Amino acid sequence: MNHFKRSFERPNKSWVEKFSDIPTPIIGDVMGRQNIMDARIRPTWDGARFVGPALTIMTYPSDNFMIHVGVSLAQEGDILIVDAGNYQNAGLWGEILTINAMQRKVKGLVMDGAVRDVKEIEELQFPMFASGINARGGYKSNPGKVNVPVSCGGVAVCPGDLIVADENGIAVIPRLDIENIYVLCMKKIDSEKEMIEQLNQGQDTFEIMNMQETLDKLGIKIYE
Repeated sequence: MNHFKRSFERPNKSWVEKFSDIPTPIIGDVMGRQNIMDARIRPTWDGARFVGPALTIMTYPSDNFMIHVGVSLAQEGDILIVDAGNYQNAGLWGEILTINAMQRKVKGLVMDGAVRDVKEIEELQFPMFASGINARGGYKSNPGKVNVPVSCGGVAVCPGDLIVADENGIAVIPRLDIENIYVLCMKKIDSEKEMIEQLNQGQDTFEIMNMQETLDKLGIKIYE
């Protein structure tokens, strides 16, 4: 028999606002180019973006039973993270689930698998990221898991991790690292502002980043 928790510890809501204006490339850079989901998971409509805590769901191929369970457990502001194994032969999320999720004030969905009803969902302005689109519906007979660690887009996601998604991709910030990552993001943003100012003054990245030193270490010579 499968067992799962109905609830999990979520980050303080203040972090949602603090990360709302931080681009995912900045977050990925300060996390060592890690915890960024694979490029196959893309927004299904332009402008989709969100920040919020992860409510995790694992499904079996062609089955969305546990997704319905996850929606029923969601709290306001949650992001549904669905590990569907990148299964492309059935759209496990559509307009009906979207309306249900919006009634529960869910902020968005990340599906490592296929979805459907994308036009209707765009009209509802519900942010949805997925690895595919397929009109074929799913079954509701095989239980999966909810509120457990999952793999989504090549990244491990635990319940309560902070999810940041925008036009560049999806970043996963481990819940216990949120404050530290935020501090590093602020430093990175300041550093990039300084570099842009140097570029506007006529310098180039080769000079600013002292790349000649790297060439010397590698024994690479550039001749006239």
